[in-house]
Formats: sequence, C-alpha cells, structure tokens
Amino acid sequence: MVHCHLKSGGLMAKLISKIELKKIRKNLKNKKIGLCHGAFDVLHNGHLAHFQESRNQVDILIVSVTADQFIFKGPFQPYNNEISRTKFLLHINSIDYVYLDRNLTAEKLINELKPDIYFKGKDYLEKDITGNFKKELSILKKNNGKIVLTKTAISSSTKIINNFYKPLKDNAETYLNRISKNDPFYKINKALKKLENSTFSIIGDPIIDKYIHCEMSGLTTKDPAVSTIINDIQIIPGGVLAIAKILSKFLKKVNLYTYGNDKNIRKYLSKEKNINVINLDKDQEIQTKTRYINSTRYEKLLQVTNFKKNVFSKNIINKISKKIKNIKTNLLICDFGNGLIENEILKSIERLKINKFLNVQTNSINYGHNLYTKYKKFNYLSLDEKEWQLALGKNDLSNLGKTLNLKKNKISCSLTKGKKGSVYLWKNKSETCPVFIEKTIDTTGCGDAYFALTSIMLEAKLDRHLIPFVGNVYAGMHSQFFGNKEIVNKVNFLKYIKSLLNR
Repeated sequence: MVHCHLKSGGLMAKLISKIELKKIRKNLKNKKIGLCHGAFDVLHNGHLAHFQESRNQVDILIVSVTADQFIFKGPFQPYNNEISRTKFLLHINSIDYVYLDRNLTAEKLINELKPDIYFKGKDYLEKDITGNFKKELSILKKNNGKIVLTKTAISSSTKIINNFYKPLKDNAETYLNRISKNDPFYKINKALKKLENSTFSIIGDPIIDKYIHCEMSGLTTKDPAVSTIINDIQIIPGGVLAIAKILSKFLKKVNLYTYGNDKNIRKYLSKEKNINVINLDKDQEIQTKTRYINSTRYEKLLQVTNFKKNVFSKNIINKISKKIKNIKTNLLICDFGNGLIENEILKSIERLKINKFLNVQTNSINYGHNLYTKYKKFNYLSLDEKEWQLALGKNDLSNLGKTLNLKKNKISCSLTKGKKGSVYLWKNKSETCPVFIEKTIDTTGCGDAYFALTSIMLEAKLDRHLIPFVGNVYAGMHSQFFGNKEIVNKVNFLKYIKSLLNR
C-alpha cells in the first residue's frame, strides 16, 4: 500500500536553482539529506513508494530530474517534457526540494550537494548498461555518502508508455511485440561486446557536407531568384569519414583507407583516437556538397557540388594497389562513385581473400554510372530501392533473393526503403522490419549508418532476424541530426534498443 499523497495548498515542495542547491548542504549541516535522481516521466505507484521509503530515512529529500536533452530512451521519450515532469513532483508530500539537472549523469550534482544517502531502485545495479551509475557511486564515495536501494515494487515508465500510450504505428508495435519474446536485447548486447576488441578496415571516398542555413526574404526585384540571408554555416565530414566515425563507436580499431589533405582529414577525425588513417593520395581534392537550407522549415533549397569526379594518376594507382594488398581484416567498401574504386584499384580489392561488406551509392552526380554490378565478389551488399532497381534494370524487387541466388553464392543483402523500413535477405529467407522514427531532421547519411551497423553485426554473428532491426534503429537515431553532425554512440544506441523492447 502506497501512503505517499499529493500535496495541497502551502505544502508544496520547492523548486530550487543551481545556486540554491549549492547552499543546501552549507545551510543544513546537521540534517541528513537524501537524493533521488532520474527522468520520472510517467509517474506510477513504484515512484511514489520509492520517494516515501527514501523520505523515511532522511530529514530532507531532494529529487533531481534529468533534462529532456539528456534522455535517450527511445521514440517519443520523454513523454512529458522537463517542465511538466518537474511541476508534478512539486505536489508530492514526501519531497522537500525538486531540482532540474542539465547534465548527462548525476556526478556533478552529487559532488555539489554531497548527499548522505543516494537512493535508487533495487533493480538499478542490474540495468546499468551505460556505466553511469558506477561513475555516480565513485563520486558519492569520495564525498562520504552511501547508496541505498529501496525495496519497493519494480515498475517502468517506459513499459507504461509502450503498452498503454502506444506511440508507434501498429506495424511497428506488432513487430516489437513479436521479437521481444526471444530476449533480443541480450543477443544484441552480446554481439556488441564481441566487437569491442575487433579491427575493421574501410575504404572509400571522403565527402565534406557544407550546410548554409538561410532566412528566406522572398524573390529578388529584377530576377525570379530566391533572396536569402545567411544565419549559420556548418561544415561536417561525410562519406567514408562519417562511416569510419560510426564504426569507431563500436570497434577497438578502424583502419581508414581514403584520400585528401592529410591535415584536414585528421582534423575531422581528431576525437576518434581509434581511427588509423592510411592516406592513399594526400594531394587529391575532396568533393564538397554545399546545401542551402531554409532555417524556418529545414527544407533543402539547393545543392551545389564542387566537382563531378576525381582522376588518379597511374603512379598513384599503383601505390594505392600495393597498400590495398596489405589489408588483412574485414573490409567495408564505401563506393560513392567519386573516382577511387575503379579499374586497377577495383581489381586489387576484388583479389583480397577477406570478408567484404559493400555499399555502392547512386546520387544525382553519378546517376546510373555507379552500380554494384561492377563488383564480382562480396559477402554482404546494402543498397536502397532505387540503387537496386538501376543495377538490375527492373522495378519489381519482390524476387530479389532468387535473382541474386543468395544461397548458392553464400552472400546476403539489404534493401532499404526509407519510411517503409528495410528487408534483409539471406539463403532462401528474408526479414522485413518497419521504421521506429518517422519524423526526421535530415536523412543524409542514414543509408551509411544502416550499412555500417548491419555489417559489423553480421560479423558479430547476431541472429539474422535482428539485422534489419539494429540497422533501422541506428539509422533512425542518425536522422535526428543534420548530416553527420552527431554520431550516435553505443551507450545511447543500447538505451534506445532497451526502451523499444521494454514491453
């Protein structure tokens, strides 16, 4: 029975600022202070009992709420924004103070408040997939505080949202309910742990994405041209550079074979210490795609590319071929059609007796001239619907598995279909997976994100039925940022997966 009541009248808890928080320990030296920290999204009896049991052990109970920007639990979460979540807690009588914490973890908060007791639910030690709880406990110990796990019944805001609010479309809900019966989170987490000591190589074209955010002013007076005012300019590494950054979040080491100004490439990858750059041609120019964006609606107004295709000299091609011969690890081939993987370089890659994961891109610059059919040997191929149709010369892809003779050729492939999800095919089998994030900021790089995750998870021997699932989830998370500005790390990916599967 929960005896925690909502407050009324003047009994409300107090919402405190950062300055007030720092003063609490100083002003209440003789009081035992307790701290509860979390998202507290959809409040339930478990939360109320947790607060009451915590309050019974201290003189003052402070509840800190994680700000919206630091919650990565899944689509439509937090369900209630930080203002609503904070205000609701003010009315619970076992709480004395409420604080909105704008940090990823409670480490800074614990260090400033120095609580006597830090309260968590009894299941928290088992579900600390991020490792953040261990960091918080370390700071708590340094400040002579202790951890207490309350014995209240375990419940979950995420499970309530998934089962009762049902934020996803019916096909996504049906899919998740089906796969969640076989403990997919355990399988995915296990596969990711296998990759922690792995080294992959990756070869392909670098691209620089330049975003110019503009304020629309209307048409010019003398010509039918759009007049804009520049608000912001963002320069973001794309192409094989972005894919290498994605891989670096999951692997021990990434050997990146690419080209371009060495100083610039290393600058773009300065935060990724586990990427080893093998520069194939330091004097070769990098393709830059400049996109003009309507700042109000985030619409792309115009795209301008600085050149169509690179040309490599015979001398450089020979040097590149020699470097390729030394590749001994699994290889991701990221062919953007910018001139690198052709002729003798293509033949050198084909001669490698290693596992090869292939993505050959079609875009407005190379439309119809950069097809996967130029490759004869690969283990896995990931293309979007238009790329498959162009390469095969037909629109109907319903018999894709038979067309490629997957079982005989011992290969597998993915067909990505944007908002319609994706299909993974192997042997005489296939698995169709819907999308879980429909509202996107920018789809640039989403196909690359899908390709990167599905490739390494295949090598980690993840259950084949889960391959399109991990690809769709990661690609969806990637779509929440412009271009490749933010790369989703393993911790946030796992949190998202866990949230989706909490049913």
